[in-house]
Amino acid sequence: MANTKRPRTGERRQINQPLKIDKLPPEIHEAVLTLRNRLGKTWEEIEALSAAPKDKGGFVDWENLPLPVLELFPEKHLPHSSLHRWYDLRVTQVRRDVEQRSVIARQLAESFAKSVVTGQNEAVTNAARDQLMSLLAEDLTPKGRTNAAKGLIALAEILQSARANDIKERRVAVDVRRIKLLEDREKQARERIDQATQQAAKKGTGQFSIDDINLLRERTFGLPPIQVAS
Repeated sequence: MANTKRPRTGERRQINQPLKIDKLPPEIHEAVLTLRNRLGKTWEEIEALSAAPKDKGGFVDWENLPLPVLELFPEKHLPHSSLHRWYDLRVTQVRRDVEQRSVIARQLAESFAKSVVTGQNEAVTNAARDQLMSLLAEDLTPKGRTNAAKGLIALAEILQSARANDIKERRVAVDVRRIKLLEDREKQARERIDQATQQAAKKGTGQFSIDDINLLRERTFGLPPIQVAS
């Protein structure tokens, strides 16, 4: 046998059906909220005021309500149980949902704030993150959470790709510096050879002696001198 038990205060409904009080004009809803939140009236007191004439503190003009709405309240008053249930569904639970969304959104925002993204990826990632925070804040249904989760996974992949690209760029920069260092060393070696050659040429013989060769070996290649057999 199906469970037809009505949900209690604070419990969610499996099917979000409109309430009778929802059919009333917005100004009546505002009056209920004022009496409850600002003036601290009990639900029983609000029920009594709903049946009173407007010139005696009442807030519902029963005679001027549309007939379909008036037929929902044949006794021309708002039952305190209905008022309590309407307030729980339309105010308390909504407020709680908003607070939960805010907590989750803040936690996710703090999590992403720890991720470091630089360069051209920063603007794209920040925009995607803002969209996901907005999506999560607006829809906490299973479908909404699923969509947000998919977006978060995609954003995580973007962050991972950005980090990988950053690592590659750093490796390229290191390789460039290494090549530059080798080029500088080669240039310095050529300069040392030129200097040694010029010094030998200044002697005017046009030939390299053992001392000249040893000088080149030592200054250019760091090699020990040639030992000439006696």
